[in-house]
Amino acid sequence: MRVVVFGASGVQGAAQVAVLAKANHHVVAVSRNPKSTEIEGRRIETASADFNDETAVFNVLADVDTVFLNLPSTSFQPAEPILAGTKLIGKAAKAAGIKLIVFNTSMPVPDVSQDIKAQDDRREMRQILRDSGVPVISIQPVVYLDNLLEGWALPPIRDHNTVVYCHKPTLEVSWICHHDVAQLMLAAASRPDLAGRNFPVGGPETVQLEQLAEKLSNAWGRKMNYECQTVADFCDKISHTMQGRGLDTDRIVRQMFKAYTYYNEAPNEPFNIDMGPVLKELPVTLTPIEQWARRRSPPGWT
Repeated sequence: MRVVVFGASGVQGAAQVAVLAKANHHVVAVSRNPKSTEIEGRRIETASADFNDETAVFNVLADVDTVFLNLPSTSFQPAEPILAGTKLIGKAAKAAGIKLIVFNTSMPVPDVSQDIKAQDDRREMRQILRDSGVPVISIQPVVYLDNLLEGWALPPIRDHNTVVYCHKPTLEVSWICHHDVAQLMLAAASRPDLAGRNFPVGGPETVQLEQLAEKLSNAWGRKMNYECQTVADFCDKISHTMQGRGLDTDRIVRQMFKAYTYYNEAPNEPFNIDMGPVLKELPVTLTPIEQWARRRSPPGWT
């Protein structure tokens, strides 16, 4: 199977490229500035394309079976160019006769709008793709384990052995890793009959933050503490990190407050996923938290 991975230079896309290559599929890794990549001695084909470059997008989709689509977040940047790029990809995929688009929403997308712009934008992207006439399967992950080793979550883990996350103490979370999302996308690629379906996905374990810290302690061989950050404190710290970056800080922080309040308080528990029904349709072996952590450790640790 020849598969184009849009957003291949990002951590999520890179995991998808690796999973596809190891399954012996022909991968075309697409990004704005592609870098030469080898996986298990095999050079991966790359292509340069901006989401809004019509010629490049049409060219890269020639003679392709399936598309794995990762799109930039609209949490911190304007949505309009990304929505326009989504429309172009759908148009080009239809013209090229693409058999299936597997869309990674990179976040939960509830069926009913919660007036959270990033979610609403993802829902609109999904609809744009389906309106193009190309079959689409939507894979909708909850919280990434890999986020613990990036951004604002990394410093307290690396420097203070403390997991700090904006989750209330009783919040049940089905943490998932990038590798497992890639596996689920690959499983979806073999099931075009599932086109039109949306799959909220999580990992094999659902834990509270205290339990997550215990599992990380076991894997990393050191005592990990935890701090359940309040939504207000989280948003206050985010607002300070955004100062001087030319962003609409007030708008972004309001949206983040709304989103994290929803994740913590919604009665439907958007972070708590029963993977049993999903795995019947998309049978893969998911990675337990301790197994993931044994393979990964915070950058800077010796």
